[in-house]
Amino acid sequence: MMALMKKITILFLLASCAPPLWAGTEVKAHLESYSDKKAWVDVEASIGDGHLRLNFVGPWAHGSLLYDRDSSLLTIVDNFHKTALPLSQNNQAALKLIATVASAKFEGQADGSKSGAKALQMVRENAQAFFNGVPTLRAKGIRKDGFTCDSYRTDWEGKKAREVWVANPDQVGMVGEDYNTLRALAHLVVEFCGDELARWGADTDAFKQGFYDPQLPVYEILYLKGKPSSLFQILAVSPRDFGEETFRPPDGYQTLSLLDILQQGLK
Repeated sequence: MMALMKKITILFLLASCAPPLWAGTEVKAHLESYSDKKAWVDVEASIGDGHLRLNFVGPWAHGSLLYDRDSSLLTIVDNFHKTALPLSQNNQAALKLIATVASAKFEGQADGSKSGAKALQMVRENAQAFFNGVPTLRAKGIRKDGFTCDSYRTDWEGKKAREVWVANPDQVGMVGEDYNTLRALAHLVVEFCGDELARWGADTDAFKQGFYDPQLPVYEILYLKGKPSSLFQILAVSPRDFGEETFRPPDGYQTLSLLDILQQGLK
């Protein structure tokens, strides 16, 4: 009996010392271009307790984006250079101003070359296809890749701009708080890129209004001049417990400041 009590005590002490686990949601998704076979990325989202981690893996993407909903802290993790860049709200505002100036300069240079102008025009048209126009409900309660969805189509300037199949987050296994964290990050990103999007002819007003509706896009196709341009799809949504380390940069990564990034850009 005494031996059993000792084992129970040891197990209890080990459990009390273990790091806490946060109940959350794991989302696996895929994004690809129809015109460029190398333009694709796999996305894995870990969401829990107001925190979110997006892992990106693809030919041009090897890193993560960390987000804390309470503080609005964003951390950009670069796996190639093994660095982490935390961005507070003040740093985000400064970076937004710098990015706006840099983006305008880049666009001016891109417009001067044939290939650059073509790529830039495609970016502009994709932005317009994603944001502009009013969605029209086509069908409710249909099955799409294992999810029960409502189907919408949007036309822009007389041509089909996008098709999207959306599902209620609860019905795909995502609890309300995790969806709110994902939605808060989307809102932050749209606000951060607002000046560039407006310059590209994108109107984000309708998109922002959609934040009030609990809808999760599980499959979306963008069209350029009536032809498919890019595809986004959610492959799986499942409950999962996360440790605090999930929402931190990996050990051994160098922490950079915004000043470090600016100094590197001036070299």
